[in-house]
Amino acid sequence: METNLYARLANQLTDQIREGIFEVGEKMPSVRQLASREEVSIATVTSAYGLLEERGWVEVKAKSGYYVKRRSEDRLAAPQPCRARPKPRPATTSQLVMEVQREAAANSGVSMSSAIPALDFPIINTVKKLYTQLARTQQYLGVGYGTPEGYYELRQQIARRAVDAGIFVSPDAIVTTAGCQNALALCLRAVTKPGDIVAVESPSYYGLLQMIEASGLKAIEIPAHSDTGISLEALQLALKQWPIKAVLSIATFSNPLGCSIPDERKAQLVELLVKHDLPLIEDDIYGDLYFGDKRSKTIKAFDPDGRVMLCSSLSKTVDPQLRVGWMMPGRYFEEVMYHKFINSISSPTLPQMVTAELLGQGAYDRHLRQARETYRQRFGQLVDLINCYFPEETRLSRPKGGLVAWIELPKQVDTTALYHRGHEQGISIAPGELFSISGQYRNCFRLSFAQGWAQEREVALRTLGEWIKEEL
Repeated sequence: METNLYARLANQLTDQIREGIFEVGEKMPSVRQLASREEVSIATVTSAYGLLEERGWVEVKAKSGYYVKRRSEDRLAAPQPCRARPKPRPATTSQLVMEVQREAAANSGVSMSSAIPALDFPIINTVKKLYTQLARTQQYLGVGYGTPEGYYELRQQIARRAVDAGIFVSPDAIVTTAGCQNALALCLRAVTKPGDIVAVESPSYYGLLQMIEASGLKAIEIPAHSDTGISLEALQLALKQWPIKAVLSIATFSNPLGCSIPDERKAQLVELLVKHDLPLIEDDIYGDLYFGDKRSKTIKAFDPDGRVMLCSSLSKTVDPQLRVGWMMPGRYFEEVMYHKFINSISSPTLPQMVTAELLGQGAYDRHLRQARETYRQRFGQLVDLINCYFPEETRLSRPKGGLVAWIELPKQVDTTALYHRGHEQGISIAPGELFSISGQYRNCFRLSFAQGWAQEREVALRTLGEWIKEEL
C-alpha cells in the first residue's frame, strides 16, 4: 500500500492521465487548486507532482505550472495460448521450484517471483491485536483436539461471505484446513488414486503440479486463454480421448495468467462435468481481489449436485502466516473428512478464532476495498513500466484482479537463464518452465505486482528489460 498521501495522490492523477481526463500538453491544476480540492497540504501536492515528474508523466514550465508530458502508450499484445497437443504426462517438477520458493522466503534482494499480498496494509496490525486479545481471553489450550470439521464460528462466517460468490452453503458443509494448498491436496486425494489422470489449465500453478506429482498422478495440460481461461473445447476433446478422473481450476484470476472464466463458460463447464460425471476442484484463493465493481461467481455457484469442491484461504488477501484455509467438498464430504482425520485430525483453534473474528469485522471489508484499489493501480504501473523498458515483441496478460501477471517474450529468450542471471544480482522472477510439465513456456515468466513500485523495484524491472534486449 502507498502509505504516503502524496504517493496515493500521484497514483490518482496518473489514472486520470491514462484515462484521458488530462490530455498531453494540457496544464494540470495548480498546486493550490489541487490542495484545496483534495483537502491536503501544499507540500503533499508538491511531492505528488514531483513523483509524476520523476515518472515522466508531467513536466514543469517555469512560472507556469505542471503540464502533461505524455500519455501511456500501450503496445503490449496478449500472451498466446499453448499449442502443444494435450496428452497425459507424469507430473515431474524440477528442483528449481524449491529454489524459487526458498529465495522468495529469504526476503532478500528484489523479489517479484512470489504471489503473496503486500504486507504493509493496516490489517496486519488488526491481526496482531486479535491474536493478543483472543490468546488472553479465550480457551484454546487444554481442551484436547478440536472438531475435525473446524471451528464452527469460522465456518459460519465463511458461509455468510460465500453468498457474494453465488454460493448458498451451510456451515456444516464446510471444513477448515491448514491453508488452501492443504485443502486442495485433501480434495485431490478424496477423488483420485495413484496412476489416475487429472486435467489442469496450462500454464498451471506449480504448486498444483507438485501436488499431482506427490500423489502419483498424471496430468494433462489443457490450454488456457489469457482472457477467458481454460479452453472448454480442448477439455471436451481430452475427455473423449482419455479417462480423466478430475479437473483442477483456478477459475478467477488464475495463477499465473491472471485470467478469469466468464460466468456463461463456467456454467458450460459444469454441464461438461455433469455429462462426464466428473468432480472439479476449484481454487478460489484470489476471488476477493477483483478490480471491478463486484465479485464474479465461482464455478461452484453453478454446481447442481455437489461435484465442485471449492477451496480457499486468506493467504492472498491478508497474510500466508495465518495458515487457515477451508473447503466446500460437496458430495465428497465424508471422503475429505477421512483424509483430513488421518493426516492432521483437526486444525489449531486459535488461528481459526482470529480468522473468524477478522471475517466478522468491518475492518476486513475495508481492507479488501483498499487492497483492490492498490493492486489495480500497481498493475497499471506495471503496464507502464513494461511498455517503457521491455522490447516491443513483449506480450502481457491483463488480469482484472489478483496479484500476478504473465509475460511472454520472443522465443529466443530463455527465462530460466534470465532467472539465474537475476538471482546473481538479487532480482527474483518465476521462470515459465515451472508452470508446465511438457517443457513449454521457456520464454515466459510470472511477475507479481502486489508490492509497491519503489525505486529499487523499478530499477530491477528496467535491468530485466535491458538483459532481455541483449538476447534479441
